Amino acid sequence: MKILFITHYDNMYGANKALLNLIEGLVKNGGFEPMLVIPGKGDMTKHMEEMGVPYIICGVTQWQAPYVDPFRFAIKKSIRRKKIKEETDYLYDTLKEERIDVIHSNSGVIGHGAMLAKRLGCRHIWHIREFSREHFGMRYFYSSKTVADYYNNAFRLIAISDSVKENYKNKYPLTNITRIYDGVDASDFADEKTDKQKEDGIFRFIYVGYLYEKKHQLEVLKAADALLKKTDKKFELYIVGDGKQNYKKKLEDYINKNNLKNVFLTGYRDDIRDMLKTMDVGIIASEYEGFGLVTVEYMLSSLPVIGYNHSGTAEIVKNKETGILYDDEAGLMKAMEYFLNNRGEIKQLGVSGRKRAKELFTSERNTDEIISMYKELLP
Repeated sequence: MKILFITHYDNMYGANKALLNLIEGLVKNGGFEPMLVIPGKGDMTKHMEEMGVPYIICGVTQWQAPYVDPFRFAIKKSIRRKKIKEETDYLYDTLKEERIDVIHSNSGVIGHGAMLAKRLGCRHIWHIREFSREHFGMRYFYSSKTVADYYNNAFRLIAISDSVKENYKNKYPLTNITRIYDGVDASDFADEKTDKQKEDGIFRFIYVGYLYEKKHQLEVLKAADALLKKTDKKFELYIVGDGKQNYKKKLEDYINKNNLKNVFLTGYRDDIRDMLKTMDVGIIASEYEGFGLVTVEYMLSSLPVIGYNHSGTAEIVKNKETGILYDDEAGLMKAMEYFLNNRGEIKQLGVSGRKRAKELFTSERNTDEIISMYKELLP
C-alpha cells in the first residue's frame, strides 16, 4: 500500500514527532510504501533519508488562518487560495503516475490532501490534532459547505483525543471520525527512575512548549512569582521552546521586572529527554491542548504533571494519581506549592504516571491502531 503523507512544517514539534513515529512503524512493519510531502528540508527530511523514505519538497499553505479583521483576512484569503491551487496542481502533476492508495494529512489546518485525493481518485485520511478555532482563532478560506464536504468525504478523520473528536463531531456530524491517541516511543526512556539526589537541593519545574499566548507561559511565570514571594524553599522553573518574538519579549520583560532569577527561558532544545532526567515536575498550561506529547514524555520520565484541567490534558493526567489538574492561576500556584512541600509523593505519582503512559500512550499502540485502519482499505 502506497501512502502519501502531507505535513505543513519541517521542524520536530509534536505533530511531526508523531508522524515520524508512525512512518518508522510502517517501515518496520513492511507492506507499506510511505512517501512524504513537506515544505522544506530539515530534521524531518534527514530522518526520511535515513529510512530510505522518498519525499517531495513543496509548499503546503494552510487552508485556514487566524482571523484578525475582515479586510486583512480577505487579502490573505485571495493570496493563499491561489497558492494552495498552485501547490496542489504541482503535486498532482508530480504524483499522477504514482498510483497512490491513501493520502494521509497530518493536520486539520491543511487541505491539500483532500483536494489531491479527489483529483487522484484515492482515499483520504485526515489527522485532526488541534482546536484551530478555539486555540488559534482560525477561520477557513473556503465556504462552510466546501469545508464540510471535504471532511465528510474523507475515508476517516483521526482525532488525537476524545475532546478533539467531540469538537469536530459537533461541527461536522456526518464525518467518519475515530479517536486514536498519539504516542511516544517508550523505549527511549529508562525502565526505572531512581530518586533524584541533587546536591544543591533545588526543586525544578519544567514547561516545554511553543511560546504562544494560548500556551499560557505568562500565567506560569506569574504563579512562580507568587510562589517565590510565599516560600523560602529553593526552586527553579525552566520554560523550554521558541515561538513568537513579541510574546517571548513579554515573558523576558516580566522576568526582568520581577527579578525572577530562578526562571530560565532556554529557547528550543533538542535534548529534552536528558533535561527531564534532572527535573522534578512537568507543567502543561495550555487550555486547548489537543493531546500533548510532551505530557506523555513527562510521564514516561516519571515526572508528576501539573496540567490545566481541560481538553486533552484532562484525558491524559489523572488528578491526584499521576499529577494535579488545576482550573485557574491560583490553582496552578497551589499545585506548585504542594509538590514543593510534599516531595515524598513525587516518586509514587511518577511511577503511576509512567505506568499509565506505557499502557495507553505509546507509539507502538498508536501505530498498530492506524495500521488496522489502513488494512480496512486493502482488497
